[in-house]
Amino acid sequence: MTIKIFAAGAVPLLLAACNTATPLPDVAAITAPATPTVAARQTGYANPIGNYTLRPVVDPADWRQSNRSQEGN
Repeated sequence: MTIKIFAAGAVPLLLAACNTATPLPDVAAITAPATPTVAARQTGYANPIGNYTLRPVVDPADWRQSNRSQEGN
């Protein structure tokens, strides 16, 4: 029983070892940010709460009426 399990695991490994190697990927794009000739993207400040809408806490209300009141927002 254990020989069958060993053979079932060893056959795919042996077949994979006989296969040709896959070429390595091109890594030039990975080193591009470290290249001084490449310009960096400029970023600016973005206010994280610029679009904040104050919604005060209110007593529980009918959910249909609550949904209708927020449809326009």
